[in-house]
Amino acid sequence: MDYQKWVEIIGPYSNAVEELKIKFRNIRKEYLDMGQHSPIEFVTGRTKKISSIMAKMKKLDTKNIEEDIEDIAGIRLMCQFVEDIYTIVDIVKKRTDMRIINEKDYINNSKESGYRSYHLIIMYPINTIEGYREVQCEIQIRTLAMNFWATIEHSLKYKYDHYIPDDLATRLKRAADAAFRLDQEMGEIREEIIKAQELFTEKEYATTDAFSRVQKLKELGDLENYFLYRHRLNIMSSKNDIQGIIELKRELDGVLRDKSFVKSSVNSDKDE
Repeated sequence: MDYQKWVEIIGPYSNAVEELKIKFRNIRKEYLDMGQHSPIEFVTGRTKKISSIMAKMKKLDTKNIEEDIEDIAGIRLMCQFVEDIYTIVDIVKKRTDMRIINEKDYINNSKESGYRSYHLIIMYPINTIEGYREVQCEIQIRTLAMNFWATIEHSLKYKYDHYIPDDLATRLKRAADAAFRLDQEMGEIREEIIKAQELFTEKEYATTDAFSRVQKLKELGDLENYFLYRHRLNIMSSKNDIQGIIELKRELDGVLRDKSFVKSSVNSDKDE
């Protein structure tokens, strides 16, 4: 098969990867815009290299690329907590723009190596210049700890040509179990972690809003109030006084409204 033919085969899969990355990033954005914890932390994707497809064809003893190779298009979703993985699975199941044809739970049923992840094989619709078609795509969903372990294992498999020495494989398995224990421990304090993250985000938003109002005072030439409110904001920020920052923001809104009224009145007098 010549290179141009490979390009034609892989093209729709590449388009699917790009579209799916955008869609899953938008899901994350929706959660964050609503001030909620997002089950999706990171989104990555890739299209399998030609050399890797050829190697898999040989391994599977197949020439039917589109039916027998599930992961030409691959999306990886990383989560903070194991619970988030199953939330994402439910989200995908409810969507109408993709359909699941197979799923593999390697979290409750980890591989012998220690590998853990949740795999969904979906059919995804693509519109090309030649018309409508569906392509297979693999979605891997895992925690950050699982992803760290899997990345290390993948590197070692590449180094040892997929045959990792027994002593190293044993240590890898122990590391996988330790990573999963970490995930379980994080799951136990999940609510506390989420509350802390939401508190931090709320502080960032409130501080940014208040600072923009303080800067407005400087733009209006009111340096006395500018330095006063900047000092108060710095103190509240250092103390993580979120409620104080919110109240300061309201106070600044009143000051700025008064200044706008005064400025408007002065301009009106000039016109007369």
